[in-house]
Amino acid sequence: MVPIKSLFIQLWEFPLPRLKELNPHSQERGSVVVLVTLALTALLGFCAIVTDVGLMYAQKAHLQNSVDAAALAGVQELPSNPTLATQSASAYAAQNGVTAVTVSFEENNAKIIVQATQQVPTYFARIWGITEEQISVSAKAMMIPPTELSGAVPLSVLDEKKLVYGEPYVLKEGGGCGNTGWYGALALSGNGASSYEEDLANGYQGTLSVGQIVEVKNGNMSGPTAQGIAARLAQDTRVPRNTFDDHDRNAPEIMYIPIVTPNGQKEMKIVGFAAFFLDGVQGNGNNSIITGRFLQKLASNGRNNASLNDLLQTEHDIENGGASTDFGLYTPKLVQN
Repeated sequence: MVPIKSLFIQLWEFPLPRLKELNPHSQERGSVVVLVTLALTALLGFCAIVTDVGLMYAQKAHLQNSVDAAALAGVQELPSNPTLATQSASAYAAQNGVTAVTVSFEENNAKIIVQATQQVPTYFARIWGITEEQISVSAKAMMIPPTELSGAVPLSVLDEKKLVYGEPYVLKEGGGCGNTGWYGALALSGNGASSYEEDLANGYQGTLSVGQIVEVKNGNMSGPTAQGIAARLAQDTRVPRNTFDDHDRNAPEIMYIPIVTPNGQKEMKIVGFAAFFLDGVQGNGNNSIITGRFLQKLASNGRNNASLNDLLQTEHDIENGGASTDFGLYTPKLVQN
């Protein structure tokens, strides 16, 4: 029998097991720590990339919006004044914090191209030595014939007439002319004489569209014609008064008129829109007629809501000699970059 004291001494002197013998999974745990550390490093790297890419995306969106606005501003001076178009585009870009843009023109100054390049600083990507990235954007705009228009007067011009800049045209016939009692007027707000007079004075408050069918307004209506035109001319408070050669962009003498083609005996189909500078009413009574000179200008209250395919076709037609709906009245439109 082993004495208790001897047994105690043997137990006390027994060697302790090594760590790997006591916990065989300790090395695996160490490996997991290394893998987690590497994964966290990679995750932080991806977060850095996403953050910098997001910042660059936001900056590029702002830059794109700025050159879009610049192109739409500049195109309104085309095709007659590319120098002023460049100045206007640059000024609009500067208002949005873009101080350096490149402006060029295509298609005989019918199209404006605005380009901008900017260096964007990075933040997290600096750990890889990338301190900045360059972003570049561009915008193109053209003057496209409007497909919708508000503010038109209740007159019309037949599509068969050839429009020449500066030439006078009869916009409402007098007695003895016209076609079976129709003298060129349209029923836009209604068939009454008062609505016709109001539309002459202030323009039709609704929206007209290419392809829309409108009713003709029979009768000479010399009294409402004279009164409506007089009320329109009375709105000119400019000193000196607006003239064909020197007028404000929104002068009351400028009238938007539908270009139409017959659609039966009592209806007309709108195929486009044109602008005329109002000369006034000539003649008296049943012989009174409205005359105006043809303008090529921007329609401040026009829109082009054509589909992408139709817009591309219109752009192609303008670039190659003119579109079938091009009657000298335009609205600014961004086109494909």
